[in-house]
Amino acid sequence: MMVFIVLVIALTSLTLAICNQWDQMVWQKYNVTVHNSTLLMVSDYYEQYAELSKTDRIVVNVIDFIQTWSVFFYSIGGILGASYFFYRNKLKVPLKILEEAMEKIGQNDLDILIDYSSKDEMGNLCKSFDMMRQQLITNHKNMWFMMEEQKRLNAAFAHDLRTPLTVLKGYTDLLCKYVPQGKIDEGKLVSTLSLMANHIERLDHYSNTMKEINSLDDITIQQRPIKLDMLSEKINEMISVLDGKNGITIRQMEQASQDRMMYLDETLMMEVFDNVISNALRYAKSLIDVTLTIDGKNMYFTIYVQDDGKGFSSQDLAMATKPYYTDAGEDKTNHFGIGLYICKLLCEKHRGCITLSNSIKQGAIVAASFYIGAKLENS
Repeated sequence: MMVFIVLVIALTSLTLAICNQWDQMVWQKYNVTVHNSTLLMVSDYYEQYAELSKTDRIVVNVIDFIQTWSVFFYSIGGILGASYFFYRNKLKVPLKILEEAMEKIGQNDLDILIDYSSKDEMGNLCKSFDMMRQQLITNHKNMWFMMEEQKRLNAAFAHDLRTPLTVLKGYTDLLCKYVPQGKIDEGKLVSTLSLMANHIERLDHYSNTMKEINSLDDITIQQRPIKLDMLSEKINEMISVLDGKNGITIRQMEQASQDRMMYLDETLMMEVFDNVISNALRYAKSLIDVTLTIDGKNMYFTIYVQDDGKGFSSQDLAMATKPYYTDAGEDKTNHFGIGLYICKLLCEKHRGCITLSNSIKQGAIVAASFYIGAKLENS
């Protein structure tokens, strides 16, 4: 801008000087002396002006116009020139960078680099724009994570409803078949209805829990004292309903003292057992063994579920606890591939773990362990 200001002043001065010379040349033909482009007396000017020829009048008027308006036109030209060079040197490059960046962002392509190292206002604008791009990436990742987490929750909810619903269906079929025939006495009927009510209450509790949490990581552990014989009885009730389904026999075996007291989140443990027994039923040929053990030294309660199916492949052993993993030959329309993944998360929440192995004879073994000592710190 300083260059153009100096240029405007120089051009204006030069133009005025040239015009003054031309003006003097015209008036000298009529023996009139002009100083600084004006006559000494205004009245004399008009008298002498009348004596000018038509052509000289036009020349004088043009010279007067140029002298009057040259500074204005040069100023406009200087402004336009300064603006052009300012745009070319200061605005063109960053504006092009921002334009390309906006086009990429409009196409949801955030893998771009907005690099303009100037320390002026446009440099700060490009830096702010790049920070906005990075924030958009973070927001997209968070949104993707939330969608994936919601997908996991929905899959977990649908998956974990299967076994309780199967148990309730088994009780319902039992009652529908034998009550009309009078083969179930009142005591057995009340006991069965009580068991069904317990499973319905468990489903209600589970649905409320899933409604309140935003992710599987939000599940809290609620340890309560329970004896092994009471827990074993509840597991046996579920097994009795599932026993014989699809021609598969389920046996329960305990290898621990029945009166042993444990601190356990029963609901969480049953969810894990539901998932594990469901997987075993899907792959077993004719037999499933359920074994309950307690490691008195390390204070862990473990459920072993062994089937006589094909067992785990090497890929299964490495990937089965990953989310949405399914066997290549498995029907994926009816299986979410999330059961063992949920078991892994829940066991780890209870400071335990889940391990997969193959039996020496045949079939798969899934062991789910839970810490049963003093209450967990995050309970």
